[in-house]
Amino acid sequence: MGGVAVCAFCGADDEDAGVQVSERLGVAVAVCAACRERFAARPAPRPVPVDEPVEGLPPTLGQQSSVVLDHVRRMQRLAAERPYVEEDCPHCGHLVHRYPGPDGGTVALAKEPVLAAGVPDDARWRVRDGRALPAPDDDPDDEDSVGARVQHAVVCPANPAPANPRLSRLWHAHLEPPPADW
Repeated sequence: MGGVAVCAFCGADDEDAGVQVSERLGVAVAVCAACRERFAARPAPRPVPVDEPVEGLPPTLGQQSSVVLDHVRRMQRLAAERPYVEEDCPHCGHLVHRYPGPDGGTVALAKEPVLAAGVPDDARWRVRDGRALPAPDDDPDDEDSVGARVQHAVVCPANPAPANPRLSRLWHAHLEPPPADW
């Protein structure tokens, strides 16, 4: 600055106004002693949060951020509470749900359920209390045409196509790459 410094706030031009103060945004301005005391004595008031958007105006960035953060936290909580681990199959790229199995290991089930009535007894799985269990022979859900789960290896294109028509359709569906939003 050449010449006499002028206070950026009150316009005072005495020798005390030449003190350079760096603002929050990195801008250096000249501020006199009186203005430094006035602004340092009281912190800037915090904005009052607005819970609901004002009619006719778009939501503020804070409101949008709050909604996004709430959604992310809710999704993290739900992911932590689910009994399975979701992963991509290294062979076909489709999602696999890995549940704790009956023998203490894990069982990789296809994400998509299939109609239980059309699946052989030995290929049917049920998820009960967060564990994957082979469906019993006298499964009451079979009579209600409820969906069953199958091991992903049965419908993965890395393995031969199953002879069962319902499972074969799911195997053929896995030949296509998974959708982008999968």
